[in-house]
Amino acid sequence: MPPIDVGVGLWSMRATAAAPASLPVLYRELQEDARLAEELGLHSLWLSEHHFWYDGWCPSLLVASASALGATSTLHVGTGVFLLPLHEADRLVAAGLALEQLAPGRFELGVGIGYREPEIDGLGIGRRTRGARTEHALDAFGSAWTEGGPRVWIGGIAERSLRRAADRGLSLFLPSSMRLGQLREVIERAREAAAEAGVPLGRIGVLKNAWVTDGSTAEARRMGELIAANTREYAGSWWLLQGQLGFAAPELLDKQMERAIETAIVGPPVSVAESIRELAGIGVDLVVLHVSADFTRPAYRENMRTIATDVLPLLQ
Repeated sequence: MPPIDVGVGLWSMRATAAAPASLPVLYRELQEDARLAEELGLHSLWLSEHHFWYDGWCPSLLVASASALGATSTLHVGTGVFLLPLHEADRLVAAGLALEQLAPGRFELGVGIGYREPEIDGLGIGRRTRGARTEHALDAFGSAWTEGGPRVWIGGIAERSLRRAADRGLSLFLPSSMRLGQLREVIERAREAAAEAGVPLGRIGVLKNAWVTDGSTAEARRMGELIAANTREYAGSWWLLQGQLGFAAPELLDKQMERAIETAIVGPPVSVAESIRELAGIGVDLVVLHVSADFTRPAYRENMRTIATDVLPLLQ
């Protein structure tokens, strides 16, 4: 089997009604979880960014990443994803170099253009400028980081996103709801585009909703229901489905929930390991198992231990 790194995500540092917490507590928990991931031998821990939401979803990924990197010595810390056009490129160049100096080779900068209109409008950024701002930032990275900087991962599967990665030899960070055949097709398209540009494509990463169960049907069903409920909240509140907000398109929202369950990696250790091996077989270099969410607190820590003790050895 080709080697594949296994990371965990997505830490969003939310303070919800079900799990209220202050920022000092959330940062302390992030550091504790980063140290746990490192002790367990996991490759990386990934965070996600959003703005203007009731639960304080982490808006400052560089600060949070620095906190996690400073608490560890070997763990990679990634952003899945950093909303690139919402930030000024020159500040990101300087911050990226600072993080690289703090933790050489351990900061993984996953970026995307964003899709949630209130975030873009709330920061006074024209929606039509997102692509141009993203291109400008990526070019600034390429110019400033010629002698060393964070690895850059491009999130998304749109043709323009794949081209941004392929033309620059950057890495890909692919979304969780893609089926195996779709992932294979996207990876092949990106490799072909990189070959046309005359550069080697970077690494291939994919996020996957995941949970290691005891093997029972009841536990698998319970986790499927929780993943569906989480998808309903997220997609219903934020996603545009055929031009409509998710909650305004219940049939389309139901399909998103079904797809989330279908594409999740849920099962006993042997089954989870087999799913990861399938991803490695189509060229995935890194899988980020999405085990940390509001509905999994605090059980995700035990699941991280199970991944390390019962799944990782099966991948050797």
